[in-house]
Amino acid sequence: MSKLKYKIRAGWEYRYIYRNGRRKANRYFVLYYLKTNLGYSRFGISVNRKLGGAVKRNRIKRLIREIIGLRDDAKQMGLDMVIIAREGMIGVNYKEANDAFGNLIAHLEA
Repeated sequence: MSKLKYKIRAGWEYRYIYRNGRRKANRYFVLYYLKTNLGYSRFGISVNRKLGGAVKRNRIKRLIREIIGLRDDAKQMGLDMVIIAREGMIGVNYKEANDAFGNLIAHLEA
């Protein structure tokens, strides 16, 4: 499967999900999600400049991409998701972030 089909790229898509989607949050993430008819989930990642320089932000984005890439349960939900990193993501390890994301998507209602 192409990784490109799992990405939300256009700015208007992000805005549409922010306006019309639902919101869940925890210490590490804010998750906006919206049900779709695609049969698979698409993801967008947002990391604010307040979290640090480019090196820190890119590390956080890589970590989130790794979590998404290994979670088949998230890919099969049929949702458009925008994941926003919070300040708790600075210096967090993979296991903590993966557990936090898992708990977040386990409690989603479509």
